[in-house]
Amino acid sequence: MSKTDFLSFLVPPLPYFIEGNFTTYQKGDWHPNRYNLGYFDVIIIKEGLLHIGEEDEAWKVSENYALILEPDKHHFPIEACTGQTSFYWFHLQTNSTWRAQSSPNPITPSSPIPELHFHSEHTTIHLPKFQKIINPHELFSKLDYLLASTLKPRKLALWETQQTFVNIFKNLEYDENYKNSSAKLAEQIEIYLKQNYKITITNRDLEAHFHVHQNYLARCMKAAFQRTPLEYLMDYRLDQGRSLLLQTDWSVQQITEETGFSQASYFSKCFKEKFGMSPKNYRQQYWKPAN
Repeated sequence: MSKTDFLSFLVPPLPYFIEGNFTTYQKGDWHPNRYNLGYFDVIIIKEGLLHIGEEDEAWKVSENYALILEPDKHHFPIEACTGQTSFYWFHLQTNSTWRAQSSPNPITPSSPIPELHFHSEHTTIHLPKFQKIINPHELFSKLDYLLASTLKPRKLALWETQQTFVNIFKNLEYDENYKNSSAKLAEQIEIYLKQNYKITITNRDLEAHFHVHQNYLARCMKAAFQRTPLEYLMDYRLDQGRSLLLQTDWSVQQITEETGFSQASYFSKCFKEKFGMSPKNYRQQYWKPAN
């Protein structure tokens, strides 16, 4: 373990994105040698290895690992790249209090926020200085989106870039309620299923997307939600179908297609198994004729 294991930020205000890019080094290339950069430098390796030092500490940052270098310290390469190395990097800064710590201890604000009305609480966000990325594919997609947003017209880029950055910042956060990597993965699977329930999803699709064996995906979901990914997907699709039966006058065939089922007969069969009646009878039970 390094002497500094966490970088802790008092929020609000939230840290903000300055700049970033995706860089590839070839064999023999060296990472820059820098003093007092002035902002945090976050490095996330997609392929290869960087051997980086900061003051009297050193890390071998390999594929799917992230390292955060501090703004007021000297960081430098320890070895040249031994092979092609590709990585995302971005700089961030904060106008709030931050602290390098060996454990995730809260920071006490010097001036508390008034509590007369609706208000934002001060809290402390902890980022591990060096960590393995739990779901690299998802994070890489967000980073690609972040970098693409910076190329848009200035006004649009301002909001889109900073909003995307907040999501990335959250991905890197240490959350004591989710110390277990399997719980984090289950949460990511849930988000993916809810975002993509209208399309065909198989265990092989999930395996390819998350780069984790389908058996492990199933164990994570069962531990968190008591259902496998496909069982969760089925329940979510049926819940969406039930809402559409009550809120629209769409035909069962339309609802079948909208909720990701391949055939109306299969949708009706699954619906009856869960809710005890056919989609048509379910709608009639709650439907009231207009006066």
